[in-house]
Amino acid sequence: MSARISPLTDALDGYVVLETGDERGEFAGLLLAGLGAEVIRVEPPDGAPSRRLGPFAGDVPDPEQSLHFWRYNLNKKGLRLNLGNPEGHRVFARLAARADVILDSGEAGAVERRRALHRSGRDLNPRLIVCTITPFGMSGPWRDLKATDLTQLAMGGIMAVCGYDRGADGKYDTPPIAPAPWHSYHLGSEYAAVSITAALNFRELTGEGQEIDVSIHEAVNTCTEHAMPSYIYAGSVVRRQTARHAASSISPPWLRPSADGVYVNAILAPTEREFRAFVRLLDECDIAHDFNAEAFADASKRGRREAQNAIYAALDRLVASMPAEEVFRRSQALGLAWAPVRRPEENLGDPHFQRRGSFAAIGHPELGRELLYPASVATDGENPHFGYGRRAPHLGEHTDEVLARAGFSADEIATLHAADVV
Repeated sequence: MSARISPLTDALDGYVVLETGDERGEFAGLLLAGLGAEVIRVEPPDGAPSRRLGPFAGDVPDPEQSLHFWRYNLNKKGLRLNLGNPEGHRVFARLAARADVILDSGEAGAVERRRALHRSGRDLNPRLIVCTITPFGMSGPWRDLKATDLTQLAMGGIMAVCGYDRGADGKYDTPPIAPAPWHSYHLGSEYAAVSITAALNFRELTGEGQEIDVSIHEAVNTCTEHAMPSYIYAGSVVRRQTARHAASSISPPWLRPSADGVYVNAILAPTEREFRAFVRLLDECDIAHDFNAEAFADASKRGRREAQNAIYAALDRLVASMPAEEVFRRSQALGLAWAPVRRPEENLGDPHFQRRGSFAAIGHPELGRELLYPASVATDGENPHFGYGRRAPHLGEHTDEVLARAGFSADEIATLHAADVV
C-alpha cells in the first residue's frame, strides 16, 4: 500500500517567515502561507503601506478595512514592531534567530536600511534565508530608479506585447496596454517564493542559509513569450494583437460578439478535425454555408484569402446566433476550444470552480459574514493544495503570541508595550 502524499498545504509546515516591507512582496508571503508556513507580517506602528490601498469594505477608507490588504495577507499573523527604535532591532534579531526566512520588499534604499537587521539575524542564525524583492535589484546603475507596477510592465517589455490590432489607418502603432494591476509584483513574488523553497531544500542538504536578491524588472523581462528570441534570432519585431498573442505576422481575429453582447474567443485551428466540427455546428444551428472538404483545403493553402474570409464570416454569424454560454457549451461538446470572455465575478457561482474549491469562504467577524477569496489553482480533486482559512490580521493582532513563542517573558512583553516598541 503506497504512503499517503501530504497535500501542499503541509509542504512548509513548521517553517517561520518574517515578512517586512511593502506591497511588492506580499504575494510571495501569501504563497508561502498557503503552503503551510507561519508567515508573520511585521508592520510599523501605523501599519503596512498596503493597509491604505483601496478599495475598502463599506467604501470608507480605514486601514482595518482594506480589501487589498485582506487579499494579500490571508493566513498570516500580525506583529506590530517599531523598527525605528533600537529596542525594536533587538526584538527583531531575537525573532530572526528562531526564524527560517526573512522576506523583505520595497525600494532598494529602504531595503538597504534594513540590511543591518538581516545581517544581525544571519549572525545569530547562519541557517537563515534572506530574500529581498526590489524594483531593479540591490545592485546596478538602475538600483535606485523610481518605479511603479506600470513602469515595471513598461520597462520589462510586457506592455510592448500587449495591445490592439492596427488602427483605422492600417498602421501598427496602436498604443500598448497593461495587463491586470499588480502583474509585475505577482511575477517578482512568484520568483521569490520559488527561490525561497529551493533555498530551503538546499539548506536541508547543506545546512547553509543564503541571501536571495529578486529584481522585479528581471522577473517581468522573462515573461514576454517569444518576443526576445524572435528579435535576437530572426531579427523580427512582434506586433500587438487584440486578445491574442503578439506575433511577427497578424493572425485572424479571435473575439466575436454573441447574441447577448458577450465576446467569445472563437477561432479554428488549421486541422480537418476542427473544420469538420465547425461545419457540424453550423448545420446544427441552421447557419447556411457551402463548405466541404475542398473548402478546407482551399483555406489551408497559403494565399487563399477568399476561402478563409468566407469561413470567418460564417464563424461570425454562428457566434452571433446564440448567447455566449450556449456557444461555449455546444462548441466544447464538439471539441472546439472556444470560451466566453467572463467577468471575474461570473466564476464565483460556476459549479466547476465550486467543485474544485477554487474559492475559500473566510469569516470576517467585523463584517458579520464570510467573504470569498481566490484559494488555489491546484487540487487533488477533493481539496485545494493551497490552504487559506484565516482572514488577514488586524494591526498587531498576534504580537503577544509571537513574542511569547520566541521566548519573551510576560514582563518583557509588558515593558515593550509600555515603551511603544510593540
